[in-house]
Amino acid sequence: MYINETFLALLNYLYEGVYIIDKQRNIIFWNKSAEEITGYKSEEVLGRSCKDNILRHVDKNGNELCINGCPMVFSMENSVVVSDEVYLHHKSGYRLLVRVKGIPILKNGKEANGVIELFTPVLPTLDHDDLFNLALKDPLTKLYNRKGFDFMYPIRQREMMLLDYHTGVLFFDIDDFKKINDTYGHEAGDKVLYAISQIFINFLRHQDIVVRWGGEEFLAVIFIKDLNHVKIIGKKLIKLIQTSFIEYGSTIIKFTLSGGGTFLKKEETILETIKRADQLMYEAKRQGKNRFICDI
Repeated sequence: MYINETFLALLNYLYEGVYIIDKQRNIIFWNKSAEEITGYKSEEVLGRSCKDNILRHVDKNGNELCINGCPMVFSMENSVVVSDEVYLHHKSGYRLLVRVKGIPILKNGKEANGVIELFTPVLPTLDHDDLFNLALKDPLTKLYNRKGFDFMYPIRQREMMLLDYHTGVLFFDIDDFKKINDTYGHEAGDKVLYAISQIFINFLRHQDIVVRWGGEEFLAVIFIKDLNHVKIIGKKLIKLIQTSFIEYGSTIIKFTLSGGGTFLKKEETILETIKRADQLMYEAKRQGKNRFICDI
């Protein structure tokens, strides 16, 4: 498939990530912004199929779109422009929510023989106060530490109570994390911790609180109208992380979580709720790991 070199040079100057696939779904163009957004250099992806576990797009329910339901394939097969929000796999191992648009490349104005995809990150609002981050956030994962949780939770919880939201509590632990450290070293373990934290940050909303509770444990406090969302969100996170991986040298390292979920009851302290979620997480471990158990 021939594409004008001047047009390709222009695409390299766009701030959006851009790549082009041919009719066989092989990647034939990868611009500079695509490198910056995904962490993958053009030489790592050109000539490879978009199905080869490079970006591994998944939808918000954790379903792998490269296997079934790829928006770019739909665009090409139906010769229509499509847009959606999906999660792509960053080279560092985490999931990044991006807004994508697929534009079919029409041959003779009719049949599509390729697709141009443009994508931009959908980023949460970040707090750039360095002193605040230094005191209240974990330096590795950029999540709140326990001190940060103690500071943020009372403020956020009072605010959410005024809006008549329930407080959901989800507690997670990385499965077999010691084995990852023992097999690949602590540097690889740190990359796994970072990847998982970024998945939490990009999946949850700005009003939710995500904490590195300790070691390989994570706490998410979510504010919801419907208590059933504790189970829905917990299971989606487990599935999303199950589809993720990091590249460490020439090795692909996959990882999973076990989690437990519950909600803050009347006359109960948040620490009592967290303890109950922690116990449910251990029940998920006993039942085989890589699962979420909820008492709602």
